[in-house]
Amino acid sequence: MLELVHFATIGVSVSALESFLAIVVVTSAEPGEGKTGVAAAIARHFAYEGRPVRLVRAGSGERAERDAAWFGSLDFVPGSHTVPVDAATIADDPDALLVVEVDATDAGAIDGPRVAVGRGSGGAVANAVATVRTALRCAGPLKTDGTAPVIELAEDRTLAGFSLDEARDALHAQTLVEGDFDPPTCDYLVVAPIASDAGQPYFRRFHTKAVVVRFDRTDMHLAAMQADPAFLILTGGRQPSGYLFDAAGAKGVPVILSANDTENTVMALEDIYERTRFHGERKLDRMAQLLDDSPLYAALTV
Repeated sequence: MLELVHFATIGVSVSALESFLAIVVVTSAEPGEGKTGVAAAIARHFAYEGRPVRLVRAGSGERAERDAAWFGSLDFVPGSHTVPVDAATIADDPDALLVVEVDATDAGAIDGPRVAVGRGSGGAVANAVATVRTALRCAGPLKTDGTAPVIELAEDRTLAGFSLDEARDALHAQTLVEGDFDPPTCDYLVVAPIASDAGQPYFRRFHTKAVVVRFDRTDMHLAAMQADPAFLILTGGRQPSGYLFDAAGAKGVPVILSANDTENTVMALEDIYERTRFHGERKLDRMAQLLDDSPLYAALTV
């Protein structure tokens, strides 16, 4: 099996906060550093405590559009915008806490304490009430600089998981079976073994997985289906047996077809963990769990 692990580091720093806030600003210097997940987890935490919360994505561009669409789909922040908004137009909402995700270039237009998200393993941020580092190779003990906790979290497969859409886009793959549901993000990319009798036990070793298998390995297609994959990635660019269409249709499992052979398909997916977006229920649940179990919210009082 090819093990692909994303060793990102997210540092979260929260400035000094008032006892009651109308806006929390979540920002980062570069895209892809984790602010979407941190913003969503913060919003969910306070929503679950009974406070009305709205999630807002400020800015423009494709990434902002995708974030805003996802924010608008979350049931714990009803009324959130489904499209990005201009940072300069954001003002206090008397009816809800606003958690705003914004790029660093536009963050100055919004009044409110900031949660700065960034990669790196440096020390605690000055004047922060907490610093959180995630996806470290080894989680260290809780540290402190005398005034603020430093929370270190080990690397996490769930947060680095990839989606069907991301795999399909990376491969320019054809959809053969749509599936009956939106599959979860995948922690594992599993390449089918050569021996057919090893298929099903091997596949069952891995939770939330995408299986890569050649188009003509019908035995492996059926074995993979019995192990409940999130989706199948066929290689070789040719149509599989009708047995696969029957099995995938019965299980509701999506199937996509790569034009490349297995080796080049896997090579095309090698950096997918580096490019994955923070969307999906599994990632949100995991980020929320990691932050809820930390001292962050004891320090962040809103």
